[in-house]
Amino acid sequence: MSAAPMPSRAGRQASRHLIELRHMRYFLAVAEELNFGRAAERLGIAQPNLSQQIKSLEEIVGARLFNRTQRSVRLTSAGEHFLEEARQTLAHADTALVAARRAGRGEIGRLAIGYVGSATYTGVLVSILGAFRDDFPDVEIELSEQEMEHQVHEIAAGKLDIGFIRPPIELPLGIGSSLLVREELSLALPSRHPLASLDAVPLARLRDEVFITPKHAPNVSFHKHTTDACLAAGFVPRMGPQAAHFVTIVSMVAIGLGVALVPRSCGCLDIPGVCYRPLADRPVYADLSVAFRRSEPSQPAKSFLRYCTTYRNAHASGPSVE
Repeated sequence: MSAAPMPSRAGRQASRHLIELRHMRYFLAVAEELNFGRAAERLGIAQPNLSQQIKSLEEIVGARLFNRTQRSVRLTSAGEHFLEEARQTLAHADTALVAARRAGRGEIGRLAIGYVGSATYTGVLVSILGAFRDDFPDVEIELSEQEMEHQVHEIAAGKLDIGFIRPPIELPLGIGSSLLVREELSLALPSRHPLASLDAVPLARLRDEVFITPKHAPNVSFHKHTTDACLAAGFVPRMGPQAAHFVTIVSMVAIGLGVALVPRSCGCLDIPGVCYRPLADRPVYADLSVAFRRSEPSQPAKSFLRYCTTYRNAHASGPSVE
C-alpha cells in the first residue's frame, strides 16, 4: 500500500523546519528495531518523546515514514527510500566529525616545508621529519629545497609553513625562528694545499686565499660567518666565487678556486681532492634554525614545531653537531 500523503498544513509547516541529525538517528533506530519501545531503550529516551520526534520528522518530510498498528511497525515506501539516504547521511556526518577532530589535532592536512641543502647533512631534518611521520602518517608533507631568502618570503606569503634556515637573515614581519642546533665550522681546502698537512689550520694563515661562499648578501649566513671569522683573525677576506649549494662550493675548492668555511657536517660530502680541517683559532659556529609564522593557523605546522622543540631540548647539552 502506498504511503498516504500528509495534510497540506503539515507540508506548509515543513517549510519552516529543517531536518536535524538527531531526527535521522531516531528514525534509524526505529527502522532497525521496528519497535518504538526497543528503539527508545536503545536511544536512552522516553518512548513518548521518540514518538513525537518521529511525528515531527514526518511533518518535515511531508510523508508518513512508518505504518503503525497495535501489533506492528513497518516502513512505508517513503520510509524505505528515506532509510537508505539517512544511513548515508549519518555515515558522512560521522566521517566529517572524525576528520574535523583529527584536523583539529593536526593529525591530517598538508604541511609545506622548505629547507637549505645543508640541513640534510646534519641529520636534523631527517630526524625531526621521521619522528613526525611516525606519529602523523596521514599528514601530507611537501618538501622543497630552497634558498633562505625565498623560503622566508614564501612562509610570509602562506605558501610554505616551515623553513629550515641558516641565520643570520632578516625575517619579514610576522615570521619567527627558533634554534635547532649550533654547528661548528670547518675549513674546506684542496688536498694538495700546503696547509692540508696540518691537523688544525690557523685562519690567519689564509689571509692571501680566496674564500668561496654561498650566494648570500654580505650580512647573511655563511657570508657573514666568513667575514666575521676572518676579521677576528686580523684580516679582511678576499671573497671569490659564490654558489647556491655546498656540493658546488666544495667542488670549487677541489679544483683550486679557493677555500671555504663550511658546516662540519659537510664532511659527509666525500668529494675527491678536498680535505676538511678544524680551525686552530677559537671555534666558529653556525646555527640551523626553523622559521615559521608567529600567528600560525595550521595545526599540522603547530604539531611539527613541537617536534622541533623536542629535538632541540634533547640535543641542548652539546653546542655543536659533531
